[in-house]
Amino acid sequence: MGCTVVICPSTQGRRVRPPGRTGGGGKRDCMHYQYQVAGIAVGFRLPFRLTITEESQAFLRELGEPASGFQVHFLPVPALDPPEPDGHWEVCQYHMETASERRVYHCPTPQAPPYACMIWQKIPGNQAQCQYLAGKEEYLAYSRNICDLIGLEALLHQNQGLLLHASFIRWQGSGILFSAPSGTGKSTQANLWVQHQGAEVINGDRAALRQVGGRWQAFGLPYAGSSGVYRNESVPISALVVLRQGKENRLRSLTRGEAFARLFPEVTVHRWDPDFVQDTMDTLLAALDALPVYLLECRPDREAVELLREQMQP
Repeated sequence: MGCTVVICPSTQGRRVRPPGRTGGGGKRDCMHYQYQVAGIAVGFRLPFRLTITEESQAFLRELGEPASGFQVHFLPVPALDPPEPDGHWEVCQYHMETASERRVYHCPTPQAPPYACMIWQKIPGNQAQCQYLAGKEEYLAYSRNICDLIGLEALLHQNQGLLLHASFIRWQGSGILFSAPSGTGKSTQANLWVQHQGAEVINGDRAALRQVGGRWQAFGLPYAGSSGVYRNESVPISALVVLRQGKENRLRSLTRGEAFARLFPEVTVHRWDPDFVQDTMDTLLAALDALPVYLLECRPDREAVELLREQMQP
């Protein structure tokens, strides 16, 4: 999700010390955390303590013992295996595959030497591994960086979900997602619903979509663009609304094909990975089969809110 490596203020300029040693065997203690996002629980095992910052506080907590379920083990190594030359650069990440693994090398700047490598097994299991250069703990000790290393879109992909660029509100107990390219007015429409209909913004920039218990749910995330809203909450989806700026307020339902053509470009997907692309297409189409999708050509005014509200609540 871009180059977002931040040097943690509490570790900048010094080596991060491990939390200590256990008695007897001389093995280092590990810190245990649980990352809960989009209804998915992931355990972290690290040889150092994390600084949990604002955007992660509702999603990440320290544990006194290993978390149950899926685990990511962070392992310091003296050197990372060199990446193969036939991979793919995506900003500060280098993606490559072997017969059994997917590897993502993380770099502080584009094309720079990597400081960590996230390793996913192609056959799903109950753990993954992140190798990082010993002495580079300052790149990992900030909670946002740890979450970026995991890769939210990869985590959702493994759990039959997807990541949609959308402003996500809760209104009368259900979710309305406004999706469009940046600058179209997603946050504006969401805030108009807050002002005129008493809605709540769950996330102003992204939403995770997953089917849970037979219903499509939208989930708040620790990524929120400039909105600064990081709520670890979910609601059943009542509608997907594609926005387009217009001189008049007009609303119509979209066909499955129209909806896919407008929404797929707003989904985070590894376009160089055919399996990832196909799985994400299938997930989006399944959601479109179950949910109403509208095109709202609109002005930034109350009338646009009323037009959609009348459709949502005849």
